[in-house]
Amino acid sequence: MIANFRPEIAGLRAFAVISVVLFHLKVEGFQGGFVGVDIFFVISGYLISRNILFDRRSGRFSFGQFYVRRARRILPALIFTVVLTYLLGALWCSPDMFLDLAKECTHALLSIANIQYWRESHQYFAQNSDELALLHCWSLSLEEQFYLFWPALIVLADRLNRAFEVIFITALASFLLATIVARSDPTAAFFLMPFRLFEFAAGAMVLFLEKRFYLHALAAESLSAGGMLGMTVSVLVFKSDLPYLTPALLVPCLGGAATIWAGDTRVSKILTNPAMAVIGGISYSLYLCHWPIIFFGRFIFGDPADTWLGMLMMVALMAVVATAMNVFIERRFIQPAEFRSTSFLKNAAGFCSVCLALAALTHATFLSRGFTWRLPKNQPELAHLQSFPARGDMDPIQGPIRLELFGDSLTEQYAVGLSPLLRDLGMNVNIMDSAGCPILHGVTLRSPRRETCRLARDQTFDRLNQTDLPVIYVQRWGSYDDAAIDYTADTTGNAFSSDRGAFTKLASALTDTIDMLIRRGHRILIIGEQPSTDCTINRPRLLQGPLPHAPIPPCPPTSLESARASTARINQMLTSIQSSRPDKVTLLLPIDYFCDTECPVTKDGVWLYIDRIHLTLAGAKYIIARNRRLFRKFIEDTE
Repeated sequence: MIANFRPEIAGLRAFAVISVVLFHLKVEGFQGGFVGVDIFFVISGYLISRNILFDRRSGRFSFGQFYVRRARRILPALIFTVVLTYLLGALWCSPDMFLDLAKECTHALLSIANIQYWRESHQYFAQNSDELALLHCWSLSLEEQFYLFWPALIVLADRLNRAFEVIFITALASFLLATIVARSDPTAAFFLMPFRLFEFAAGAMVLFLEKRFYLHALAAESLSAGGMLGMTVSVLVFKSDLPYLTPALLVPCLGGAATIWAGDTRVSKILTNPAMAVIGGISYSLYLCHWPIIFFGRFIFGDPADTWLGMLMMVALMAVVATAMNVFIERRFIQPAEFRSTSFLKNAAGFCSVCLALAALTHATFLSRGFTWRLPKNQPELAHLQSFPARGDMDPIQGPIRLELFGDSLTEQYAVGLSPLLRDLGMNVNIMDSAGCPILHGVTLRSPRRETCRLARDQTFDRLNQTDLPVIYVQRWGSYDDAAIDYTADTTGNAFSSDRGAFTKLASALTDTIDMLIRRGHRILIIGEQPSTDCTINRPRLLQGPLPHAPIPPCPPTSLESARASTARINQMLTSIQSSRPDKVTLLLPIDYFCDTECPVTKDGVWLYIDRIHLTLAGAKYIIARNRRLFRKFIEDTE
């Protein structure tokens, strides 16, 4: 192990972790603080590559010892963070929230958190980052995956005497691939290791620059100043929704690499002062504990956590916890070799046993649906009413299929809400739904889910082409404006825009779809645009856990006037289409039966919405109950 301490690197760690903490605290002006993670990757690439090459050229490199050092450096503090987060979840989280937290714990312990967050980001009901207690562990999982791959690459390249060339080609390939992938799947470019390799490689490249180029004092000062400027501008200017973010990340990465290359300069004294040295020394523990503290602070105390006093208290707690973790956990496991076992098998068996045992517990928590026994008996029922309606919530229906129900994610709430009526009528329904997908003839979605939605569209119409049963057609129509969809089936020569908020493609495609269904003999009930709520609904906070937390702030109902205005454009389009086909098409506007003088968000203390758009199980039952007569009339008229 190299004992060459670099004060500017310790300061760089402090800069990176402070940036991330301020970003997660949502301090105004630090919206680009997420680049602190990218700077960490550059530091890791430099130090890990330096240590591997130094040990190899000294004749003492061992893959086993490399992984022992990495495991002892990373895993103890990570395991402690996961265990503490799990325990806090057991005390404060409702079952639905606790099972999600337990799932995060499992993935963090198995070093696949980044892969799982990427996979789940493509789900229609992907959780908001504020709902994920261990979201920050994605970077640790990615780094651990880097450690599995990088040593073998460096050793092989060094044996061929081509380390510089291999690292450069790896960096270039990773950057180009990340730039390409970011255009179609930005979450893949964000979460997955191959598309972040260029950041680690940027740090590794500094080793060769240090060896080949001597920096005079002025050049070193200029390089240091440029690096500091690039990183600072990135933190202050970048935004997480910056288009094509991957190419822009070169700025903080090259800034971090330049700062390392320049070394200990006058400019770098900004980084090497005593305060930054202390923060740099506890940066790993601080990174690990900062997000769970912020997460539970906001969850337990609500809005007061985001006041200046609340933020200062959370920062103070971070400092205490991080210092304790550094002293009692980090330092204990990274003592000099003569005071600890360096046996690869012994360390591997120990860490694997602990991680797998804990993963078994957290996975059991997930499978048990969050240990519902922790709560009073009425809580599971309330949780169920405030969950998203699923087919398992439908009343048992027997009888022949007499109805087709299709559309996007709103289809489920109508299927569940209608099931008691269908049971009473002795008929069954065929349900075809695909979350977030426009089921429209000739329409494809402009998103990473394009092919999934195209397949769902084709399967739906294949089914409808084989029957002439009446259909109920449900979509979140306002989600499919001209910027969101492509329409290729039109043969009239119409020119369509690609503007947000314009619905020329939707109108044409829907007309085409309706006429196609009519030709097949279907009678059609179109469900109009559903009113939404402007309230932010944090799903994990809908229910209390064993210990109380601040509830979601009350959500005022939407006025009927406001709801009509927000749905008018879509509903007018639907009315126009229906009015020209009155014998075959019926239109029901949810606003006419969901709202009175106001459109409710809660009813009798139960939330009707699970997010801005979708209804809970209680909301689904409410919306159908309010217009059961009209639904019954359409269904009975089509028998």
